[in-house]
Amino acid sequence: MSKRQKGRRHRRVNRTPRPVGASRPATARPEPKREVRHERPEAAPAPAALGRHEARTWDGLRAFGAEGASLDELCASVGYQPRTIAKHVNGLAGHGLAVLRGDRWYARAEEPLVSR
Repeated sequence: MSKRQKGRRHRRVNRTPRPVGASRPATARPEPKREVRHERPEAAPAPAALGRHEARTWDGLRAFGAEGASLDELCASVGYQPRTIAKHVNGLAGHGLAVLRGDRWYARAEEPLVSR
């Protein structure tokens, strides 16, 4: 090959169009079984404005009760990194669900709210 055509060597694929439609006949598939989900009664539902992970952080904060929790305690109980917990509790404070006193966070809402 000459030097001019060197960049075009990769174009050796089959460029014919594929036929439209299924290549195999459709077979009947069994319908998947629907699972019955049981909600845990000990976990109170989170507010509708919260996402799943922020609601998990809020549940963890509520579990500490009146003594509140530090970021390290929340990290150990919820299982998220300290930076993630800090973002979640700041978001909870923005929703009025948590308050920071000293170095401990406290849950403010005691009544269960509707979750999404």
